[in-house]
Amino acid sequence: MDVVTTADEALRNRAAAIAKALSDPKRLCVVEELAAGERSVSDLSRCIGCQVPNMSQHLAVLRGAGIVASRREGSTVFYRLTERSILDAYRLLQQMAR
Repeated sequence: MDVVTTADEALRNRAAAIAKALSDPKRLCVVEELAAGERSVSDLSRCIGCQVPNMSQHLAVLRGAGIVASRREGSTVFYRLTERSILDAYRLLQQMAR
């Protein structure tokens, strides 16, 4: 019988958090938009058709899962993908959905 290591469990938990964060269509739209580069919250909100408070909630979920990172410039917050590999995962999901 295999012994589950703490590292294995932590990795599964992280993978589950990423999958959960990507389980919302609006958050997938955010990933699509950020594939082109850094965007502000208001830009993302306008492009995706989501109110700023709701966009901020979606971004908080993505940030919590380590999918996006933010930086502040004055009163504007900009977001970017933390790793380009998230696009590979998203493309795989798209292929599976077809």
